[in-house]
Amino acid sequence: MTRILKSLVCGLAALALLSACGTTKVVDTWQSDTVAPEQPEKLAVLVMWPDQLERLVMERDIVSQLRKEGANAVESAEIPGMRGQLTRERVEVAIRNANADGLLVVFVIGGGGGASYERADYWLQNIGTGVGGWYSPYFYDVYTVREGPGWAERTTELTLETMYVDVRRVERVWSMVTQSEDLEYQDLAARLSDRIVKQMKRSKQF
Repeated sequence: MTRILKSLVCGLAALALLSACGTTKVVDTWQSDTVAPEQPEKLAVLVMWPDQLERLVMERDIVSQLRKEGANAVESAEIPGMRGQLTRERVEVAIRNANADGLLVVFVIGGGGGASYERADYWLQNIGTGVGGWYSPYFYDVYTVREGPGWAERTTELTLETMYVDVRRVERVWSMVTQSEDLEYQDLAARLSDRIVKQMKRSKQF
C-alpha cells in the first residue's frame, strides 16, 4: 500500500511539473502606418536585460533561431560599444557603425516576481506598471490572471516588449508585447524567438 501511495505521489508530482511548463503568449501588437517593414540586410539583436550573462544567452538563442530562417542576424553584445551601460545615443552610433539596417530590441516592461499557487480559483492581479517604447515611451498597467492548481510551486512571470526598428529611418516598424510564465526562465529565449520569427514572417521580412 505504501509503495502504491509513493508511486501515486510521484506520478502526481510529475504531472504537475509537466503541466507547469513555461508558456509565452502574445498579448498585444502594434504596426506602423507610415513605415513599411522591409527585409533587413543585417539585423542586430539587443536584449535589455539586468543580468549580462542572461543577456548574452538570450541574444545568442534569438540570433541562432533567426539565422535558421535565413536572416543575417548578429548579437549586439558582439558589436563594439554595445557592452555596459547603454543609452539610446550610444546604441544608435554603435548599430550604424556596424552597418546594421535593422534592430530588434527586447526589454522587460513588467512582472518578474514569483507567485505561490495556493488558491483553487482565478483572480486578477496587478503586477506593476509597464513602460513601453524605445523611441516613444508610454505607460500602462500590467495585469495577470492567476490560478491555484492545488500544489505549491513558484513561477516567474515576465512581460516583455519586442520591437523592430528601421535603423536607416530611425523609426519603429512594429512591436509586440509577450507574457511569459516560466519555472526559472526555462526555454524563455526559445519561445520568444518563435514569436519573433512568426511576427517577422507576418511582416514579410524573411
